[in-house]
Amino acid sequence: MKRTVVIHIDTLRKEYLASWLLGEAFKKAGYKVLLTSRHSTKWLLKFFTPDIFVCTHVFQLNASELKVLQGRGLKIFISESEGTDHEVGVSTTYPYEYAGQVIDYRVFSGIFVWGKFSYDWLIKNRNIDPQKVYLNGSIRQSTLCKPERKTDSVVVGILSRFEIINTFDKRHPFANLMSIDPEDAGLRWYYERCAIDSETFSIIIKLAGILIAQGHLVSIRPHPNENLEGYRLLKNKFGTSFSIDESYSINEWLSTVSVVIGTTSTAFTEPYIANIPIISTSKIQHFHYSDVDQAKLIQKFDMSAYTPASVSEAASLCIQLDLLPKSSLELDQYFNHFYTLDSPVDPIDRIVSVVHEDIQAGSHSSKLSGYGWASFIVLCLDILFLIMGTIRSRNLRSLGTLGIYNYNKLLHKPSPFMKNILKRLS
Repeated sequence: MKRTVVIHIDTLRKEYLASWLLGEAFKKAGYKVLLTSRHSTKWLLKFFTPDIFVCTHVFQLNASELKVLQGRGLKIFISESEGTDHEVGVSTTYPYEYAGQVIDYRVFSGIFVWGKFSYDWLIKNRNIDPQKVYLNGSIRQSTLCKPERKTDSVVVGILSRFEIINTFDKRHPFANLMSIDPEDAGLRWYYERCAIDSETFSIIIKLAGILIAQGHLVSIRPHPNENLEGYRLLKNKFGTSFSIDESYSINEWLSTVSVVIGTTSTAFTEPYIANIPIISTSKIQHFHYSDVDQAKLIQKFDMSAYTPASVSEAASLCIQLDLLPKSSLELDQYFNHFYTLDSPVDPIDRIVSVVHEDIQAGSHSSKLSGYGWASFIVLCLDILFLIMGTIRSRNLRSLGTLGIYNYNKLLHKPSPFMKNILKRLS
């Protein structure tokens, strides 16, 4: 009898591609696979006990729920969603307690981390068998996901990071400003971010206007926490030469552009690793962060990009199809340390291999048994999520918004990019 794997997708646009590929790799190894999301995972596990549960955070379920699942014979694995290389980040990712309950790390059959910092910290600070912590890298950096640069024509990709001035939930700026103490130095970043985002947005719009007037195509990829409707203003302004990317993965989008431009951020990671030229607006901007650590981070990631001093200079760089990507030994070492890029085993293959070796024979008792029942439960939960969301908004158009964050089998299907990857996997 085939074993069943449930894979939790916490954030659609970050995790769907890699999680789907992980599921396909499990299928190839002989497993049945169910993909779930925030609205369905917990409810499914109340009524169905799979053999394996792969999730992104140790607090996906509370500590008592994890104990119950372990008692039912379920193998629980963590595939890290966000890596870190500092104390605050790792202690937040792997807390001692959550929601008032102490987390027993012994319930996890394995934790797959991105880099050495998390690996060493977990073994030292949490009650987990060192043999169950795996230095694996990110499944989003799997070679299967890697895009290839578009080289036959100019398509300028804009990496948008405007979630402060273009909030996902259409929250008025007053709502945030009313809750901020202007005398709290720790919140100074918010005011700086508002100025940086506003200026960079204007720079990007001026640049897009120049490029489109020259007959080139421009594609913008909004941050997952942005409201896509705001970009309709740009679509109306620039017409068919301007597109708003809604693909599931940044890697899918990167395969459609010849160059990337935006304000310097850690989002430059993916195009840098994919050897796609990057242009930063940092030297064009007048507004910058005053925090020393943030300034150092920007300076580091500027090494991955060209830094023109004017919009016209940036436009000239954007249209050069022979523009070479920047390279930096310091960045290469940093990314290798952060993502374990030098691992001889692909991170997706590693997870499947480890799980396959760990899983033991034997059936599990469950409130409802059978893969068919489990699929039906997930389907019902997906339908219920859409109905409740539509009722709350009283607008059928809200289905598009509901589909931005939560994976839902009724809304999300593998794209042509994903299907092409699957052909290579086969």
